[in-house]
Amino acid sequence: MKKTEQGIGWLLFLFVFIIYAFCSPRTITFWDSAEFIASNYKLQVTHPPGAPFYMLLCKFILSFFPVSMSAYVTNLISSLFGALTVLLLYFITIHIANKIINKTYTKNTQNWLSIVCGAIAALTLAFIHSFWIASTESEVYTLSFFLLLVILYNMILWEKANNPKKEVRLLFFIALLIGVSVGVHLINISIVIPLSVLYIYKKFRFTFKNICISLVIGCLLFFTIYSVFIQGFLSIANKIDISLVNDFDFPVNSGPILLICFLAICFGIAIWYSHKQKKVVLHRLLLMIVFFGIGMSSYTASIIRANTYTPTSNGSSTSNQLLQYIRAEQFGLGEVPLVRGHLYNAPLDKTTPFTDGSSIIKYNIKKKKYTTIDNGDFSKPNYAREFSIFFPRMYHKGASNINGYNSWVPIKGKTISYPVQDEIQHIKTPTFSENFNFFITYQISWLNLRYLFWNFIGRQNDIKGTGNILNGNWSSGIDFFDSSRIGSQKNIPNRYHNDLSNDNYYFLPFLFGIIGLFTLRKNYPYLLTTLLFFLTFGIGITIYINPTPSSILIRERDYIFMGSFIIFALWVGLSVLTVFNLFRFIVSEKKRLLVVGICIGLLVPIHLFAKGWDDHNRSKDNFAYDFAKSYLDSCPTNAILITNGDNMTFPLWYLQEVEEYRTDIRVINFDQLTLDWYIEKLKRKVNSSNPISISLPENLYNNSQQLLPLKKEVEQPVELKLLFDFLNNDKTSVLWNGKKIHYIPSDVFSVAIDTSRIIQNLYNPKELKLNYTDRITWKFSKDFYAINDLVLLNLVQQNILERPICFAINGNTNHYIGLQRYTIQRGLVDLLAPVKRSDLSLNPKIVDTKTMYPIFIKSNIFENLNDPSIFIDDENRTYTQEILRRNYYFLAQALLEEGKTNKAIKVLDTCISIFPDETIPFRQYAYALGKLYYRVGNPDKGSKICQIAMQNIWEELQWMTSFDPPYPIINVKHAVRLKNMYSQMIEQFRLNHPKESNRLSIQFKKFEVKFQNWYTINWPY
Repeated sequence: MKKTEQGIGWLLFLFVFIIYAFCSPRTITFWDSAEFIASNYKLQVTHPPGAPFYMLLCKFILSFFPVSMSAYVTNLISSLFGALTVLLLYFITIHIANKIINKTYTKNTQNWLSIVCGAIAALTLAFIHSFWIASTESEVYTLSFFLLLVILYNMILWEKANNPKKEVRLLFFIALLIGVSVGVHLINISIVIPLSVLYIYKKFRFTFKNICISLVIGCLLFFTIYSVFIQGFLSIANKIDISLVNDFDFPVNSGPILLICFLAICFGIAIWYSHKQKKVVLHRLLLMIVFFGIGMSSYTASIIRANTYTPTSNGSSTSNQLLQYIRAEQFGLGEVPLVRGHLYNAPLDKTTPFTDGSSIIKYNIKKKKYTTIDNGDFSKPNYAREFSIFFPRMYHKGASNINGYNSWVPIKGKTISYPVQDEIQHIKTPTFSENFNFFITYQISWLNLRYLFWNFIGRQNDIKGTGNILNGNWSSGIDFFDSSRIGSQKNIPNRYHNDLSNDNYYFLPFLFGIIGLFTLRKNYPYLLTTLLFFLTFGIGITIYINPTPSSILIRERDYIFMGSFIIFALWVGLSVLTVFNLFRFIVSEKKRLLVVGICIGLLVPIHLFAKGWDDHNRSKDNFAYDFAKSYLDSCPTNAILITNGDNMTFPLWYLQEVEEYRTDIRVINFDQLTLDWYIEKLKRKVNSSNPISISLPENLYNNSQQLLPLKKEVEQPVELKLLFDFLNNDKTSVLWNGKKIHYIPSDVFSVAIDTSRIIQNLYNPKELKLNYTDRITWKFSKDFYAINDLVLLNLVQQNILERPICFAINGNTNHYIGLQRYTIQRGLVDLLAPVKRSDLSLNPKIVDTKTMYPIFIKSNIFENLNDPSIFIDDENRTYTQEILRRNYYFLAQALLEEGKTNKAIKVLDTCISIFPDETIPFRQYAYALGKLYYRVGNPDKGSKICQIAMQNIWEELQWMTSFDPPYPIINVKHAVRLKNMYSQMIEQFRLNHPKESNRLSIQFKKFEVKFQNWYTINWPY
């Protein structure tokens, strides 16, 4: 029977892997996928906190395949470990099922019953949304899940083992695996918490006291591993390194090497001594620490590869940088409060606004010494105690997060009078109950539970959920349960019903999961272990990372809770035992097992597979690849391309680093220009792109002052060269809260242009009706200027006459630093040009149609977006609606202004053909395209497009106002935006269709009365 069990398991693995391999994209996708492929291919250090073991493993596998297959093979690596995780869950479920199975059944029934449990659990995991997606794209997650289950499986074998030697070997192997898993994802350390329950059970058996002790031990072990073994080691290594480098002229990173050697000798002696003295517990504990250290040694690759100066590697070239890298200080994760902290609107303390913090020490490559760039005096904000709170959930002071806190929960608050800059201000601050309400409403319900329900109850659609009823909600498909959250099915527009990602499971997988949890009541050790595993990787992670509202504005975060989903799938498998017992009316055990297996198989895994197939088959998804290539194709030779955001950067890195496409272009991520090591990389040659000229003094970006306040001293424009001279002069700094800081004296800047040196052949001034200008002057006003603003200002000043500078058109404008009026659009980039219109009556938007037209009219660009049978995910749809359609509009409009009507029609027809309403719903930019059809002499088509766009908005308005929605602030704000958009569309439509517009206006006025009542009921402020 054992062979049968294993044979079925491997058949499941093969089946699932084939499905994943078929569904995997053949090239890159958005988010971290492209970065990982590029990093794996050239052994480059990825974003913090890193995944060095994953990088090394992928590089080893990729070395057997041609470069053209790098993206697909890396996707298949995720598929492989996804299928292996499914296989492991199969075996784990069988083991647990055998523990609780009714022993009165025949041996054959018991064997097959446990196999059915394992198969149901495995296939359920395989086809839930989050796991299926993770298994088809290049990410660390499936390898991370696989290692988690390998650790759990070995702990189960340890609990089962009766041989002391085998127990010891398994514990050593588990310690090694935990170390290895650290090199994939740091969150895997959390597994020690649930495993502590199993350990205490076997060694001491269960009492309430022992259970509490096991939880305390597990939490202490987690913080010990993370804070002492990892961070503590690097902290000590760095202190030794500073002493050796500065005092004894040792090369950098001598400290970590010396500490490793010292610890190796100490552990060697201690292991020998404990063995000789027969101190068994100490001996084994020391060996486990050694195995853990060996496992996480993959992080040495991060230091080694960072020191090779690879093009996209993150800065981790010293032990000091590696510590910051693991802490993910770049993302501010080291400043997240857990137990006690300030609220988001806390003012600085009236008497001691700043306290001394830690000194900042960095390695100076030129001096070959560690230097103190900030002694830490007055570097730590000290917020007023009156605004401190226990269990702070609403703590972040960023504008988007403050808006989010006030949107997710109504904050009536309590008013505290407190002096701010010597004036008493009455500050409304959240109460503890409102703070806790945010924790329940957003962090638990919207993040953790919504993702759980997505996978086991049903999902409304694939569109990023930001709290409104239209997108990203969980949906069962049963109106009784859904209508209070997303409205009645009869009010939901058809296109939402027909969305391929509208997957409703009618609560079935969820109910079987609850039954499976109930089944485990017969075995307390595994009940508590799996329950604690579920909570640790669910609510536990939520509490620990303390997510802010802005995190959901970037992307969905379901992947971080995957550990809890795995356990829930296990519970689904165990439900077979309870259902089998309930079906006792079927006397024959063989028939009963067949009926139960088929019924649960159809209702859960097959149901999941059938519903999920159409929106998880990503084999034809080439959008990210085409999108990235269009950006590079839009740039002139040797251009500098300024972009921001992961999705506008990582795919470009892939094309350059792996496919070696347009390596002459220097892609610069504006967001990373705050990092000193990233700025230094600009000064080096990368691939075929020459170094970039940066004259910004190193002391301006290699210090602790990340923000420079605006202190207007002059009204006239400031020449950038003089500005940087001003900033480089210590005498121009001012004293602020005990520290000398630099400031910006004006918000109007200028650069002198030698018109004889302007780069030729980038555009034709005569055709575009432009004149060169000997000076560009622009306003760029901010309360505080960040380091990336300064670096980019300096880059523009130094390179505007040396290399083409382009800005990626991606929906954001902060990376333009206010220079939009001096740009010429060519494709998906704006080219910085020292020009102005020769005729001020012309459209100030300048479009180089000659360059842009062939890029946008390619026959094979953005294939499959007009096929309703092929799923288009959220990013593809959003970028098409908000970036591509908008730029097709600008091109068509410019062609019309140039009198090239036929070409304008071709552009409009191409856009409507490849981005039709059936797949990419018409909204405001499609409406703008419709208006252009009137200008080219096709009013019928223009009217049709405009009315479809208006109808789409109208249907959403009717839906949103048909009931009182949850999260009323978010939904009311969204409805107001839709109403204003619709009102503007009616007024614009009146120009060409006054009669129809009047009808719509009358209808809209009636609606406004209803809307105002709905608004009054739902707006809490």
